[in-house]
Amino acid sequence: MRVLDIGCGKNKINGAIGLDIHKTPATDVVCDLDRFPYPFLNNSFDKIYIMDALEHLHDIKGVMEEVYRIAKSDALVFIRVPHFSSTHAYGDFTHKHFFNTESFNYFTADFPQYDFYSTARFDKIKVRLNFWKFNRINGVSFLANRFQLFYEKYFAFIFPAMNIEVSLKVMKQGIK
Repeated sequence: MRVLDIGCGKNKINGAIGLDIHKTPATDVVCDLDRFPYPFLNNSFDKIYIMDALEHLHDIKGVMEEVYRIAKSDALVFIRVPHFSSTHAYGDFTHKHFFNTESFNYFTADFPQYDFYSTARFDKIKVRLNFWKFNRINGVSFLANRFQLFYEKYFAFIFPAMNIEVSLKVMKQGIK
């Protein structure tokens, strides 16, 4: 099983190939993540992780299309990004984007009115809002994850989330 960790920084996923713009002890391949194509063949990876990296990049659509290209059909993609209500979102001046629970719907069947923006297709397996301990204990986390859009529209800035974890499955017709 081939695993890629995009934007690995100093902490690469165990057993993964580490891809980052900076050379660290964890980086196996140095690459400007805002320049395409990435130095991998089509259909190369079974799992791809993008943990706390996507928010630093300019072209989200381009990155997701590149992930789609280098992933095998049915590959799993794990993403963690800051939620728009998080102090982490605004606390790092290198962040270029903030996200909500619908941010990756443009690459799924969930937004058919926008399916012409990209040919990259993913099946959304899971979207989870993560909270700091106090809001996990008091039940906010449970309710926010049960009613994600309601939470984001009415309560996100009252009970801020920390980040969002998204699990996607690559959908390539007839390609394995």
